[in-house]
Amino acid sequence: MLPLHIVGHAGCGKTTLIVDLVKALVQKNIRVGTIKHSAHIHELDKPGKDSFRHRTAGAAPVTMVTGQMSAIYLPRTEDTCPEKLLETYYKDVDIVLIEGWISGPFQKIEVWRESMGEAPLFTGIENVKALVSNDIVQETDLPIFPRSNIDQLVNFIITLV
Repeated sequence: MLPLHIVGHAGCGKTTLIVDLVKALVQKNIRVGTIKHSAHIHELDKPGKDSFRHRTAGAAPVTMVTGQMSAIYLPRTEDTCPEKLLETYYKDVDIVLIEGWISGPFQKIEVWRESMGEAPLFTGIENVKALVSNDIVQETDLPIFPRSNIDQLVNFIITLV
């Protein structure tokens, strides 16, 4: 299993890129999972809903099951850190695309757009293996993939496995 961070500044297109990558990888019969990491503390459930009320009453874990899907709400502990979640729930996938978690330990691909007005992150973080950008990026030996060429990027990702 290859965990791979897709990193970049807010609004640079990480989510859209991940959606496109998932579709392209699945078409190649590659099993893909995703994790969305947020550095912010915020509520995942809907306040007032039954599962929210169960949790705030003290139940843990709390599971919501519908006809098509299930979700387990777990308090954040050492056992629910991203590495443990990967070990527990992602054993049967080939690639896990992790949106964000810039400080995470795995290989990274950075999405960068000059119009965001921020410098690329790759100069200050470890394990960046490539950039996705339609802009000219100065002073790097990293491979740069145009945003429009998903197939080329997917082929590169496959080499990282």
